[in-house]
Amino acid sequence: MKITSVIATKIEYPKIKQKTSPRKIDKFNGQIALGTPMSKNFGGRYFHKENSHNPSFNERNVGCIVTCEDGTWGFGFSDRGAITASIINDYLAPNIIGRNVFESEKLFDIMSRTLSPVGANSFSSRALSAVDLAIWDLKGKLLEKPVYELLGGSITEKLPIYASSNNTEWLKELGFNNFKRFASWGPRDGIRGLNKIEKEISDTRDLIGYDSELMLDCWLSLDIESTVKLSERLKPYKLKWIEDALISESITQYEILRSRIPSETLATGEHWYTVYPFFHAASKGIIDIFQPDIIWVGGLTPTIKIVHIAESAGIDVILHGGGGTVFGQHASYGLTGIPMIECSGPVITSIGVPLNEKDRFPGTPVPNEGTLIPPSAPGFGLEIKKEWFPPFFN
Repeated sequence: MKITSVIATKIEYPKIKQKTSPRKIDKFNGQIALGTPMSKNFGGRYFHKENSHNPSFNERNVGCIVTCEDGTWGFGFSDRGAITASIINDYLAPNIIGRNVFESEKLFDIMSRTLSPVGANSFSSRALSAVDLAIWDLKGKLLEKPVYELLGGSITEKLPIYASSNNTEWLKELGFNNFKRFASWGPRDGIRGLNKIEKEISDTRDLIGYDSELMLDCWLSLDIESTVKLSERLKPYKLKWIEDALISESITQYEILRSRIPSETLATGEHWYTVYPFFHAASKGIIDIFQPDIIWVGGLTPTIKIVHIAESAGIDVILHGGGGTVFGQHASYGLTGIPMIECSGPVITSIGVPLNEKDRFPGTPVPNEGTLIPPSAPGFGLEIKKEWFPPFFN
């Protein structure tokens, strides 16, 4: 079945209306309270408003429609706006139109090699993700199978899920049993910052007890020395892992960090693009949990490769924000190397607002009674109409 059209699209589906008013205003007043890569310059309590560095939702999110000769179409998704859309239309589409949609491995290789002269990183990888996911969605529709079945998996075993937010009390009320917090202090804050992170983790552990998993996400805000000191302080609270401690490109620094804290479980990878950084990290044994983001890393095809690399090296894979999209949900249930599902910003609601009132692509399941199951309809199972996704460029 030949591909006849590949086009980047806008996102204009009917939004889910929130009916319930928040019961309580977040104490950070709409700001993200966490360490950031800017913590090195301004201190860990460097606040930035959500999406202050991004265009609006409709401008920054990009869809992709891949259509084949019988009119069947598949949908994929990524972000970062016009740059991503241009790469889809100008670089990727011309090289796969006319080719067999079922040759997804070959199509991914063609697209990756097309982008290799300019580097298949970040923006390029996002464009690749949108097209690759659309191809998998289309294959599932043509074969009348959900994607997790194409991967050889099933939903007979329910995966544990965890929620990522600093509003732990609200997460417990929503029914989550495992939790991840974000560090709000960085190296410039010195001992005072370390004290505050330890206090926040201690209070959270008291709240959730020791029958729940607890993780800490530093979101690229620390350096080697502060991570070592923090790891030592937090040992009594039995963290499952410390995540994204260092700048994502600093793989050599992760080698040093591993030698300094060999017993700490380290997780990272959401800001790694394509397969190669994961292969390097696996070969060095420096990371315990890989966290690729399926809509950033290049799509489902490289995610499969990353999981296989990880399995052979004894490393787990937990997709970044995997519970927030049908793409991540299907991959998590279709690939045996993924033991947990993360529910983060795209899933979590304001305090007092039910989860089913969170805006999302129609047909995207939300957690229910502590479980999250992907759709069983063909492809990724979204309940969408083609007219909701007009061309990104008119």
